[in-house]
Parts: sequence; structure tokens; C-alpha cells
Amino acid sequence: MKTPRAGGLGGARVRDFGIRNPSRIFMQFEHVVVVNDPREALVAPLSRAQVWAGLMWRVEDPCVFQPSLVGCEIITRSNTRVERALDFGSFRMRDTVHLLDQQALRFESEADGARAAAQLTISIEIPIEGALVLRFAYATTFDESAGAADAEYAGYIKSAYRAADIDTVRLIREHAMRGNAH
Repeated sequence: MKTPRAGGLGGARVRDFGIRNPSRIFMQFEHVVVVNDPREALVAPLSRAQVWAGLMWRVEDPCVFQPSLVGCEIITRSNTRVERALDFGSFRMRDTVHLLDQQALRFESEADGARAAAQLTISIEIPIEGALVLRFAYATTFDESAGAADAEYAGYIKSAYRAADIDTVRLIREHAMRGNAH
């Protein structure tokens, strides 16, 4: 599936992924998931505030969005950032979520042993009147160019990201339809 470009619902643009050492970025992946399509009259549109509330739900209760996650502890919180300890059962990791109110979230995790450094930016975009999309932009130090097996694994990772992001939008829509703020 190709990312829609300018004129479509995607509105592509160049991203600064902001990983501390950009010369170490090996895999970048970006796509959009349509939340509101003005051509889809049967699907109730969500407001930017509803989508933002759903994204904040993902920050504060990530276990709903990541089945392999068994726990999350909020370490610090401010209006612009949340630091978390994520428990995956067999390992724990920390990440930081940067908040740009009603516009974007940026999840960052540092490399830790065998785990690559990673960043995910989720942006709320309104490319045309009546439309709303979430742009998911990934950057990681996982080297997809290292060999055929790694390239195949990178393809699997991208496919898993895409599926998880589509599921995120489904969960946010269900959450909003239940009338939850988050």
C-alpha cells in the first residue's frame, strides 16, 4: 500500500525524525491511516479532540494497544512529555512521549542491548476539508540494508506496524463512540 501523496488524503512531507544520532537511522517507514473520509457517509466522523483523546489513551494505557505489553508505569508527566516504564514480561524498557497538544505525539526509546533505538511520530492531519488522517512515521537504528534476511525481517516489521496502526484507529473510534474522553 503506497502512502497517498499531495492532492490525496496523505499530503506527504519531509520529516526530521529527531533521533539523537541521525547518521545511525537505518529504517524509516511512514504511512497514513484515514480516520475521516468525506466520501464515506456511513462512518461517523471523529473530531480532532476525539482523536487526540484516543491518542492520549494510547499513551496512558498502552496495554490496550499492544497485546504483548503486560504493564506500564508512568514515571513523570508534564503538559509536554510523559516518561514511562514498559513491562513486556521478559524485558522492561523506558520510553519518552513528547506531546504537541492536539497535533502530534513522538514516542522515543533508546537502544538497549539487542533492541534498536526507535522513534514513532503520530501526527493528526487534515489534508482536505472533511478529512482527517493519522500519519505514522517510524525511524529506527535497525539496519534493513544489512542483508537479505534483515530486509525480509524489516518487511515483516513494517507490515506489523501498519496492522497495529490500523488497529489503533479502530480502537480510538470505538473509544470515542462510547463517549470516553480517555
